[in-house]
Amino acid sequence: MNNQKVIQQIQEQTAPVMEKMANRTVREFRMGDLEIDNGVSLRGMPLRGKAVRNVLTNLRVKSNFTDLFHKMTPEDWRVVSHKLKQAEGETKMYAKIFVNDQGEQEIIDTFNHNDKKKSTDEGDVQQYLDWITSSLAESEKDYSLKGLNFDSNKEVFNLTLLDANSDTDVFGTGIDMWKMGERFTFGGLQFSYAPFFERLICSNGNTATEYGFASNISQAKFNNKRIQTTIEKALKYGSETLPAQLQQAVQHLRNNNVSMAEFYDYRRFFESRNENDKYMRIINEYFNDQPFYQSYGVNVNEKSRKWKSTANTGINAYDFFNMLTFIASHPEKVMMDLTDRTNLQIQASNLLFKRELDLEDVATPVKVLYPRHSSMN
Repeated sequence: MNNQKVIQQIQEQTAPVMEKMANRTVREFRMGDLEIDNGVSLRGMPLRGKAVRNVLTNLRVKSNFTDLFHKMTPEDWRVVSHKLKQAEGETKMYAKIFVNDQGEQEIIDTFNHNDKKKSTDEGDVQQYLDWITSSLAESEKDYSLKGLNFDSNKEVFNLTLLDANSDTDVFGTGIDMWKMGERFTFGGLQFSYAPFFERLICSNGNTATEYGFASNISQAKFNNKRIQTTIEKALKYGSETLPAQLQQAVQHLRNNNVSMAEFYDYRRFFESRNENDKYMRIINEYFNDQPFYQSYGVNVNEKSRKWKSTANTGINAYDFFNMLTFIASHPEKVMMDLTDRTNLQIQASNLLFKRELDLEDVATPVKVLYPRHSSMN
């Protein structure tokens, strides 16, 4: 059997979590079965967090809708909630049910129901793990475990594997070497796969979702046959074209600078998640925009995106990409939430494989002495 070490690591690290996940179940329900008062519940089971937001979105009301319970008379509330449920009463969803430490059932997530699907084909986390380990055992590639964690908020595993023999010399100099691998993210109601790349000189990683597969139970493509095929193809056969695509993408970045618009897209990634100033150090250290104000002599913040997309930052796109992946790959140096770290690796890959950068194929400004025609008078 091949890849015995990594298979054992996966089995040992996932076993404790799988024990805890034994108290999860999935149930189909109708919107008309919900009770909406000072919160949302289903047959006595309260909906929490994301589950509530998904349901209220399907009911076409704001996320704080249940706050009105305290501002209306009981009779008025009954009328409103009844009409609301009546309008979407036959709409079906899936509920992920969790038994908490007190032995009480709670609904922690919900997914839309797809009436066009012939069967629910509900995902089984243990089945996914079995397909992964059996594919590793049959694979000719030599894998190592790059990372394995369980996101308790989303209830998904994040598994990253590196192919030890996949060295890619992106510039042909023998200096800037990369390895390729695979990243799987999955829970009972969702599954995604994407190729993973790691730059060896600094252990920076990024995830190329554009070359992967993602689905959840509400989509027709979420079925066991498709997921099994995706796992087996990735681990046993891989892609013959990705190394060349990686080399082209890296060279593409190296030949261009990022625009001010592209710079601010990634700065906003942190600004939009900056609750209680938790990312202020990252913003100030890695996304300092004062040189733009000094160089252009204008209030950059007031300029349109079109203007920013033509404004050169002076930052090479490959250097900028390496900075993004450094931030996302070094928790011992840059503190970030795990989910944000994973998302930044994906966003960095979007830059790496971006078909056309803002400043690409743009004419250099020159003074043109065009002769004035008499008809212009």
